Amino acid sequence: MTLSEIAEALKNAGIEAASHEAFLIMEHFSGRSRAYLMANRDFDLDSPEMAKAVSRRVERYPLQYIFGEWEFCGLTFTVNENCLIPRPDTEVIVEAAVRSLKKGGAVLDLCTGSGCILAAVLKLSGNTNGTAVELYPETAEVARGNFATLGLTEVTVIEGDATTDLFSENIKFDVITANPPYVTADEMLTLEPELSSEPPHALTDGGDGLSILEKIIEIYRHHLTPAGTMVLEHGFAQGECIRKIAEDNGMTYEKITDYGGNTRGAVLRNK
Repeated sequence: MTLSEIAEALKNAGIEAASHEAFLIMEHFSGRSRAYLMANRDFDLDSPEMAKAVSRRVERYPLQYIFGEWEFCGLTFTVNENCLIPRPDTEVIVEAAVRSLKKGGAVLDLCTGSGCILAAVLKLSGNTNGTAVELYPETAEVARGNFATLGLTEVTVIEGDATTDLFSENIKFDVITANPPYVTADEMLTLEPELSSEPPHALTDGGDGLSILEKIIEIYRHHLTPAGTMVLEHGFAQGECIRKIAEDNGMTYEKITDYGGNTRGAVLRNK
């Protein structure tokens, strides 16, 4: 297949970034650079593996799962159907956490999934003291693998429910991060086809999208150090609800916007 043939197939399947993804697919399976492919657009690769990948992508199966890995904050993470795909917009959550983290500080990441948020925070801040919480064992294994690959051997992964208190009263963290399921049940009906391949329990609470966020705020605010910070990802329309929940729990709310100017999350601190 040639680059143009891949792009045409993806375009006909309704994939908006067809040309960009065609380059990614050809790069991945040919081992050729983008510069080479741009200079040799008639390059024809006879690869059954690539043909299968194009067929799966045409069916709107996520490219990230096809590759089995994806980049986030300049780091490469293993991903599969047991975890959410790391997304660029979530990088602003990492950036806010890094700004709040002192040298040698302790970080807790709830609903860790692939572990991308915690790993990126630790690598970018130069810290090593991290704890990850994940409910599902098969997802926790993905996170453990990513931490090991990135050399984060001191990270502790706990298999547990982030809507319960998993720590004794005296255990405190300087930064607590979370990207919990916050998509509403109604929003789930309007998502792109690719989302149907991602674990639904990592996307939605099955209701208004606020229940897990509320529990995390109520419980884990007590596990912040006096100057500690909680950094949460939430839906673009949930800001005022999260602000009220935070204030009702004696916390301040600071909005985080993503690169498109949309509300992406919040920085919370105990008053």
